[in-house]
Amino acid sequence: MPLFKREKRSEPPPIPLEVILASKPIRNPAVNWEKNEKGEVVITIKLEPSKPGLFSGFVKEPTERKIVLDRIGGFVWELIDGERTVSEIADQVSERFKLHRREAQTSLLAYLQMLASKGLVALVAPSTLQGSAETSKPEE
Repeated sequence: MPLFKREKRSEPPPIPLEVILASKPIRNPAVNWEKNEKGEVVITIKLEPSKPGLFSGFVKEPTERKIVLDRIGGFVWELIDGERTVSEIADQVSERFKLHRREAQTSLLAYLQMLASKGLVALVAPSTLQGSAETSKPEE
């Protein structure tokens, strides 16, 4: 038995594709966005001020960061409303940009993962939606 053997961390099981496709993406409500004069979607993220440092009085720090989405990214961003499922959005991307369904699905999932990693969107799983609806029903 090796002396410095690392224990393998148990990773959570992968989420089935059917669950992801039935999930509803939602935008982070703390993120502002608008369409500019060119019709591009511009996302504005407020930045936290950094701790005072040696040069803090000399350099003005930015207070926000802007991200300009491309045509497809902007189209997807506008479809993320908390009502449409990932599958429905993939169908619309496929139809609008003349992509095969599988290609649109794969690209959309990668894009949503990138947006989620930046804290711009989250996915609400179908079981979460059903659970919240069941808890809000009055008991008989």
